[in-house]
Amino acid sequence: MSAGRDTGEDMAERRRANREASGWVILLQEDPEDHALRSEFDAWLDAKPVHRDAWAETQRISHVVRTMPPAHAHRWRRVKPSILPFLGRNNRRRAAHIFLGAAVACLAITVAPGVLLDLRADAIAGTGEMRSVELADGSKMILAPESAVAFDVSRGGERTVQLLRGRAWFDVAPDPDHPFQVVTDVTTTTVLGTAFEVRKGAGHQVSVAVRNGLVRVACDDQPDQTERLTAGEALDLRCAEQSAFRKDVDPARIAAWTDHQIIVSDRPVREVIDALRPWHSGLILTYGTGLDTRRVTGVYDTRQSREVLQALAQSHGLTVRNVTPWVTVITADQGDD
Repeated sequence: MSAGRDTGEDMAERRRANREASGWVILLQEDPEDHALRSEFDAWLDAKPVHRDAWAETQRISHVVRTMPPAHAHRWRRVKPSILPFLGRNNRRRAAHIFLGAAVACLAITVAPGVLLDLRADAIAGTGEMRSVELADGSKMILAPESAVAFDVSRGGERTVQLLRGRAWFDVAPDPDHPFQVVTDVTTTTVLGTAFEVRKGAGHQVSVAVRNGLVRVACDDQPDQTERLTAGEALDLRCAEQSAFRKDVDPARIAAWTDHQIIVSDRPVREVIDALRPWHSGLILTYGTGLDTRRVTGVYDTRQSREVLQALAQSHGLTVRNVTPWVTVITADQGDD
């Protein structure tokens, strides 16, 4: 193992410290004059160097969240630890630590970095929103919810869009002299004229699916290793792992989200929930291995995210709790099957 690379145990310890730091934010804000609580926090802070690192990072992100424009921030100011109607009084501090600590952690991961990323974007689609953009060359683009792109004019005469986050659908006007490119931080997808989708996933995973035409996809650090996709083909690419998974798909199912549909066939419940997140107004927190082992087939309306979650709960034995109007917790333990 090379020097300076974190082990899996190190990463798990850092994630645990980050979650605990987020919980301390909630507890200290709830009882700022509780000296015993403050002593517990000081002991936690001094216990391990990773705790101090996590606290410093949490404080930095909390500052960004506090200084967000009101249009973003007002959704979160109303989430308070005391709004836990289904819990007993003695458990509220613990619940604040677990559930709302997790909510702060999610904000730290998604909202604050998103504010910085939005400064780079030329077009953004918000939660539950699709945005259509017609480009100067006649090409058309549809952004999925919580997606962002920038227009890169620095690459000569090429038509280039940078996908900063999320997913987008492109219907490209043919122009053989000026290839159309969609770039992420690790890949470049090149076309002459076609209709296709690009999705930027977690861990630098990039997925491309073609409804018609032909595209070329390559990792930026391996430009000579090009994947060619034609109509009805999709590719999941992980450049860091040098892996590429190709599959055949029904062209009619590609970018079904542009018609407000999530179409799945024998897929884990968690996959449907993850697909609903960008359309859902609020945080969805998920726990339990049962979300990965229980599988579903169906067509779901993205405009009815709450109804879809309730339907999944009834059909597959999930527990759905609306902790606040903005935080939903979904659990499915393996042992519940």
